[in-house]
Amino acid sequence: MTKTMVTAATTATAARRRTTVALAATAVALSFGLASGGSAAAAPTSTSASTSADVVAAAKPKFQMPFKCNTHWRIDTWGHNPAIDLVVKGNTGSSGKPVYPGYKGKVVKAYKDSGAGNMIIINHGSGWYTAYYHLKDSATKYVKVGQTVAAKKQIGRVGATGKNSGNHAHLHYEQRYRTNGIPTEKHRKPVHLNGKSYTGQGKTWKDVVSKNC
Repeated sequence: MTKTMVTAATTATAARRRTTVALAATAVALSFGLASGGSAAAAPTSTSASTSADVVAAAKPKFQMPFKCNTHWRIDTWGHNPAIDLVVKGNTGSSGKPVYPGYKGKVVKAYKDSGAGNMIIINHGSGWYTAYYHLKDSATKYVKVGQTVAAKKQIGRVGATGKNSGNHAHLHYEQRYRTNGIPTEKHRKPVHLNGKSYTGQGKTWKDVVSKNC
């Protein structure tokens, strides 16, 4: 065998080895992707992030209005969307109306804030919370921190406490999401009640009926 033939044979053998290694690496990558429930497609993009957000939204509890069944209310977002303010339809007088959670949960905060007045925060599980501002009575009059509450358990009454109320009786209501700790106002999310979205800067819904029945 000539030197040229030996060189050619050696080159071919090396090429076959490289091909074999590449195929093996591909098989390993595929097996890892399938084992983890993934695929051999490109790495996740912003679309995947959007999908994750959709999954979170799908896990949101079906919150009902924080008021008695079949009562009529006006909802405004004003300038603090996605939080909402609620008053009786026609704004005929809301002070003293009973406030309910609208979904089962556990009270995690009940205190007085200079701006929000008497307020309560409830943990509904899976990272979802609700907050209630300007309550008429002491935040611990009807419930205590650590207490489990049902959707129709009274937790307070509509009031005008706190300097941010403008001395106008209404319920400032928020839905919040956070998986690691009690959420603050920066964790507010668009409000959904009975499966319908109530969000958008400066929007008003003049007659919303509570289905917290």
